[in-house]
Amino acid sequence: MRNRSFLRPAAKLACIALLAAPIAGLAQDAAQAPADTAEPAATIRTLVAAMQQGDEATATRIYGSATDPVAHVWAAMVLERIHFHLDAASADAQLCENDLIDSKPGVALLCGQFRSGDLRLAGKRGDADAVERELVKRFQGRGVDKALANVESYLAGDEAASPPLTYDAPADGVSIPLKDDAWIPTFKAAANGHDFDLMLDTGANDLVLGAAQAQTFGVRPLDRKVRVGGWLSTNVHAEHGLLDELKIGGVTLHHVPVMVVPRSIALIGGNLLAPLGTLRISHKDAALTVYGGTARAPACGTPMVAATNVWGTSLRLLPSLLVNDKPQAVLLDTGDYQYLSGTKQALEEVTPLHRGKTAVNDIGGSHPFANAELAKVKLTIGGQPIEMYFAVLPDSSVAQGLAHGITLGAGALRDMDFLLDFRHGTQCFMLHPDLH
Repeated sequence: MRNRSFLRPAAKLACIALLAAPIAGLAQDAAQAPADTAEPAATIRTLVAAMQQGDEATATRIYGSATDPVAHVWAAMVLERIHFHLDAASADAQLCENDLIDSKPGVALLCGQFRSGDLRLAGKRGDADAVERELVKRFQGRGVDKALANVESYLAGDEAASPPLTYDAPADGVSIPLKDDAWIPTFKAAANGHDFDLMLDTGANDLVLGAAQAQTFGVRPLDRKVRVGGWLSTNVHAEHGLLDELKIGGVTLHHVPVMVVPRSIALIGGNLLAPLGTLRISHKDAALTVYGGTARAPACGTPMVAATNVWGTSLRLLPSLLVNDKPQAVLLDTGDYQYLSGTKQALEEVTPLHRGKTAVNDIGGSHPFANAELAKVKLTIGGQPIEMYFAVLPDSSVAQGLAHGITLGAGALRDMDFLLDFRHGTQCFMLHPDLH
């Protein structure tokens, strides 16, 4: 997939001739990006948006049709990232940065920031900050001062000055017990020596704690306040913080980034556990298994599909499943206790069975739907059709902020284990012989 011919002299000339202007800052305005055109700047904006949505089809189409070498290598970078091949994506980004630094420094800088994002997703946040410090030095005086100012502002803050996140985990792996009575995968953890229950939420980022609990655990506040959103919540006030030590079974995380929110909550996002390599979430075995580098994980050949941003600060998994015999990108969200939920808009045709009340909980609180419908759908996983009931959320929920119309939640763990192999970029659903 990688385009090693990108470095040929002819390709360099094409870059100079076809790129109209520096385009640093594309990640921020990806949502307002124009439609895909022959202009490389617009194509890169389209690719950034595709990466944020895990849209493999768009990236594949551009990779196969782009005549401009810059658009072509960006499509390769995005496809590698979508399949969580971080080393390959970084190699392409490094080529892009080195080749364009003199002719198009704005594009080259964004390629460098893409590379730092790969490192963050790999759990190497200290290395990612080091890359950005290197970028500031390398791009001084190259006409990209505005973009560099944003990087310098981050590097001057408490977050970049804090010790980097590190992991201690047994080389042969570890099995972490899950609570039997929890709808959402939940395990015992210790924050700076304080024991508490921690939910595994693949629909979230980093470690999220309520303000009171964060204070009890000794989370150190950082100088960055933000507004965040959940499934449906918007503009929730949050603060960044740092936890010195988090222990989960035999795994210890040091200098853990924390998002502190007003409501009482304790969850860890999948992107904090992804650097551990290969994970198996099993309700049947009541365990989260972490396969270390020397442990043999179950075989899995299904490519992972991930949605991320350029900076590598968010991660969502979007496996493709057959829903009513049609392939659909489905958000894998272990923070949702339901088996399957979706909207009529996403599912196209559903047969309502009855109306009732349901609610979606996220970091902003509970969002009740008084007229939610219960419907039936055929979900096919691993070649096995499953006729099942699910909650139909109002279509307006998508407009309010629910990014993906169909979600496979923790309820599915009754019928299958989730195998998330971040080390090899694969993901499988391991069906139980006694499906419910």
